[in-house]
Amino acid sequence: MSDFEVVLLRVVEVFGRSRIPYMLTGGLAVVYYGAPRTTHDIDVVILISPADITHIKDMLEPEFLVDEESIKAALREGSMFNAIHEETGFKVDFWMLKLDEYDRARFSRRVQVSVLGVTMSLPTAEDVIISKLDWFKQSDVDKHFSDVRGIVAIQKGSLDTAYIARWCEAKGLLDLWQKVERETAV
Repeated sequence: MSDFEVVLLRVVEVFGRSRIPYMLTGGLAVVYYGAPRTTHDIDVVILISPADITHIKDMLEPEFLVDEESIKAALREGSMFNAIHEETGFKVDFWMLKLDEYDRARFSRRVQVSVLGVTMSLPTAEDVIISKLDWFKQSDVDKHFSDVRGIVAIQKGSLDTAYIARWCEAKGLLDLWQKVERETAV
């Protein structure tokens, strides 16, 4: 088993047992729905309150190095903190759920899927597409646009394109989505 798989399964086990809602995103979600590619970390969106901070630290330690002050800052700023798996050195980024309308909708639509024989929470393919287009718009990093093309190529015919178009319009991403549609003939 690879370091990625070891850490992924441990994170899913820890959060599966907890009462803290989570959703795996990033490269893992891209690979699940689209074209294979490498990823160097695990991205997890979590919904927590200040009362959960100590619980999260206790859940992850001693296997992960995690700083309680980083968790507090991430919650306060709506950003992220990371945890490093002691044995493998593998990094897990924990992103705070934003409380805007789209992030709440995306989180409420998360689905349970089986990866490596274990049930875990992922966003829908449509929400990975919207999020990746947003990341592309913010960063201009081609990887995000390529990820979208890969997902559309694999998921073609099963995507709710009206949902994608509606949120892309609301988020100022409609031109990017229309470019994907033209390039992939959705």
